[in-house]
Amino acid sequence: MPNNLGKRYTCAECEATVLVTKAGDGALECHGKAMEILQAKPLPSSD
Repeated sequence: MPNNLGKRYTCAECEATVLVTKAGDGALECHGKAMEILQAKPLPSSD
């Protein structure tokens, strides 16, 4: 699975966070397990 430019990945075990600044092939791993993509935080409304 390629890593995506501008996406943040996190480790479920130690909660380390990585921001991808250069896309490439392969998977990001931490503690021998694949890191998961963090979901975007919702922006506050301007109402």
